[in-house]
Amino acid sequence: MLDLTKLRYLTVLARRSNYARAAEELGISQPALTRTIQTLESQLGFRLFDRDRSGVSLTPQGQDFVDRAAVLVANAEDLERHAVLATTGKRGRIRFGIAPMPARALLPRVLTHRILEAPHLINDVVVKNVEALWPLLISGEIEFFVSAEGQVPDAPPVRVTPLGTFPVSFLVRKEHPLLTRSESSERYPVLISNHREVALPPDLQDQTIHPPHVIEDFGTLAALTANTDAIWISSAYAVSTEMSNEELAELPVDHAPGRREYRIMMYSLDRRTQSPAALLLKDHLTKLIRVLAERR
Repeated sequence: MLDLTKLRYLTVLARRSNYARAAEELGISQPALTRTIQTLESQLGFRLFDRDRSGVSLTPQGQDFVDRAAVLVANAEDLERHAVLATTGKRGRIRFGIAPMPARALLPRVLTHRILEAPHLINDVVVKNVEALWPLLISGEIEFFVSAEGQVPDAPPVRVTPLGTFPVSFLVRKEHPLLTRSESSERYPVLISNHREVALPPDLQDQTIHPPHVIEDFGTLAALTANTDAIWISSAYAVSTEMSNEELAELPVDHAPGRREYRIMMYSLDRRTQSPAALLLKDHLTKLIRVLAERR
């Protein structure tokens, strides 16, 4: 069987046409290169090079063989580069899921960073609620998914990795009546993005209409909140642009006895080795959530 190392030595010698220069490029001694080419010629049963005082030149059989060998060497080097990039999480494909709320807050920024840093890594992302992401994880169609804690059913063991926390926010339009803190008997509709139980703060319980409207699309939720008196229960991190543009505002409420934050988790199958790309993405998500917390 032909040795790729010998073929690489052969292609370098063919390009340099001189044993001394080729040996220097390869980082080996000239006698070692000479022995390698002699061994290869013996293995093939024909001469690859004609030798003279000025150096070496390919024989007709040698030229045909080197042309084919160069393709093999180039493919092998490309495969090696591909493996290195895959090991570092910069090549290949990563398929994962993310729930709408963390997707709105994190996905544009983290994917911008990843595409600029690793343009050869293909990101295949599914944005759905946990009810749809869970079967995709179990069947192996996605490597992991990211969502708020407390939505995963009791099922096969999963690896749960905390990424950080999002604040629980009660979002309204900029000039919502509740922002004035004036006394009112008005009741307002509630918007949520999934069917999880919602614990309203005591100071909002008597001012809202139940049950809430469940709408999975965050663009629609943002538009409804900006154009009606509805109260959207989500996280300020997911609407940072709308808040910066003063389209939406956050109600100052008493959270007790409800929770004050969402823990954002990465869920993957317990016995499945995580890819380098997944580990890199986990680190980037963790850092981004930390940055959002520092800016808040």
